[in-house]
Amino acid sequence: MVKKLFLILFCSGIVFANSVTYSIISILGPQEFQRNERFINKVFAKEENFLNGKGEPNLYKISQALKANGLLSLTFGVPKELLVEFEIKENPLVFMNALYEVLRAMGYYYYLIKESQIDEKGYRFILSMNTEYAIDPVILQEKLKEYGYEANLIERKSLQEWKYSFKNVEFKYPKATQLLLNESKFMANLAGEYWYQCEGGNKLILESANGAKWFPKIVFFDKFMNIIEVEETKESVQKLEVTLPKEVKFIKVSDTFLPINIKNGLNVIMQ
Repeated sequence: MVKKLFLILFCSGIVFANSVTYSIISILGPQEFQRNERFINKVFAKEENFLNGKGEPNLYKISQALKANGLLSLTFGVPKELLVEFEIKENPLVFMNALYEVLRAMGYYYYLIKESQIDEKGYRFILSMNTEYAIDPVILQEKLKEYGYEANLIERKSLQEWKYSFKNVEFKYPKATQLLLNESKFMANLAGEYWYQCEGGNKLILESANGAKWFPKIVFFDKFMNIIEVEETKESVQKLEVTLPKEVKFIKVSDTFLPINIKNGLNVIMQ
């Protein structure tokens, strides 16, 4: 019965493929869906509340509701191998860097790429890790949204095997501080590494705190986090003015030799 139900759902055409019910079954699996079908129907009685502005299933709201109502089982009980497949169409390297930062923030430090493939459709890879619980799809979506990514597929093949597909709406970098024209921004960082996001400026004026001397290393990135230009100064300075390259979106500022030279802070103005 379960297999027949799942087959019917997956063969019902494009209209049903965009339904909230389809997404619920994809996240829970057909057996969990059938076991809790009556309760699920109550939780999702107002289907329109779980659609996005385009009338498509909002996977974040759906998975959030499943979790809030105790329907999202993620615990193994004992350490087991977890396999998680990811798909991304655009800029796979940028996505992987963002994903790895997110996984570390979620407490997943040890994993390996078990399989990977890249073609005209995009990039897919499978991560393997030993853990006692599956990755929380709600937290994963929340964290990756900070980088500008949205899930367009969440599929639970089994409790220990999951598949995610993400799309990049507009890449963001949560570590980057937004710079506004002619507005001074002061930041201090013990690691001596500073990230900024800019738009519309022509130059930057950077000044270290407390008159500290430093050897500036400034890396300019475009909106896809591709390096546009790297500027390094071989002489120590306390204040520096640099021209912003065209298409620059993100900027990383540090010291060429010893980043802690500027741990007490930088004052930056974009003009």
